[in-house]
Amino acid sequence: MGYLLSLLPESFLWIGCLSCILVLGVPHGALDIYLIWSESKRNLSKSLAALGRYIALVVVALLIWRGSSEVFWFLFFLSAIYHFGSSDEHPEVVATVISNSFNRFLWHFSRGLVLVFAPAAFHPEKIINYLRQATSNEFAHAFGAVAPFLFGYGLLFYLAGSALCFRRVKGRAYRMLLTKHLISLLLLVILFWVSDPLVGFCLYFCCHHSLTHCFRVVSLSKIKKSSLALLGALFTVPVIPVWGGLSTRMAGGLVPEGVVSACFVVIAALTFPHLLVVQKWHLKLRRPIPKLSEHTKQEHTLPGLTF
Repeated sequence: MGYLLSLLPESFLWIGCLSCILVLGVPHGALDIYLIWSESKRNLSKSLAALGRYIALVVVALLIWRGSSEVFWFLFFLSAIYHFGSSDEHPEVVATVISNSFNRFLWHFSRGLVLVFAPAAFHPEKIINYLRQATSNEFAHAFGAVAPFLFGYGLLFYLAGSALCFRRVKGRAYRMLLTKHLISLLLLVILFWVSDPLVGFCLYFCCHHSLTHCFRVVSLSKIKKSSLALLGALFTVPVIPVWGGLSTRMAGGLVPEGVVSACFVVIAALTFPHLLVVQKWHLKLRRPIPKLSEHTKQEHTLPGLTF
């Protein structure tokens, strides 16, 4: 699917990928409103204060981009490495298997490096072309230059950690989940390899990252599922006609591509409050893991790495 979509003209990729991200990807962030309201104990003043911090971070991020696009994108990619590396694929299982917080951070960081730098490692020229529309040529070329190294480091560390975990951890269920983690990441690497960077990121963000987060919120929240769907729709439905009109004008050459780049900058700015304001509440959205007995805990512990 990623390969076939990559055969479309580049103008259609911009329109199509951004449409999918706005309509299918961004709504998972709309559920942050529910988390703010729920974890503020439905206290209006606390909810408004948290929402104010949320919006303020978006404004600050946009101001940083206006002042120094290099600093903005550096902070974004650093945040994306942690966010994408830690939020997908049963993070509660990783937390159980890898008890040491520093080793768990390395595990997440290596996965995040793969997801963030794989598109640039496979398609450096396209990434440079996309990036320099929203930042300087120097930063775009520097990003393309370091991408293969950081991608290779992340992949090697993740593969080594997976092999070590699989060999030492006890329990068929844990081994199956670790295998699922590995296969999932390798499939994403293949997606980034065969598809255009925009297509690869769009499919990952919409069909994997966003859906995983939405399923976690829906399955572990106490609110009615229909209410959560309505909440997501409130932030999605108004976007459709606006973006439909913008897409039509862009297809006719009436809207410069800089407008599309600005849309991606705004979406990137939403990452900061999504990570910083409600991250501690995201951590509560984890499936319950049965407590291990002392004997079982010893089987899951490795000297030095404490898996």
